[in-house]
Amino acid sequence: METSSIILLAVSASISFALGRTIMHFRNKKKNAEKERLQKLAAQAVKDAPPEAVSKNKSKRKRQMQNLQHGARDER
Repeated sequence: METSSIILLAVSASISFALGRTIMHFRNKKKNAEKERLQKLAAQAVKDAPPEAVSKNKSKRKRQMQNLQHGARDER
């Protein structure tokens, strides 16, 4: 193989690698941004959800009341 062919092969391989990495970087960046947006949306949906109905089970009702009190204390 001639020297110019080897140089051309090395240059084209490095350009191809760099272009591939650049495309993957932006694809992952877009995917991560979408994932973060969906997580924020899900967290907001959970936060905005109406509270559970009071349970008929005594121990579960007690736990619900404790959670409500702790939640009210955290919001202050």
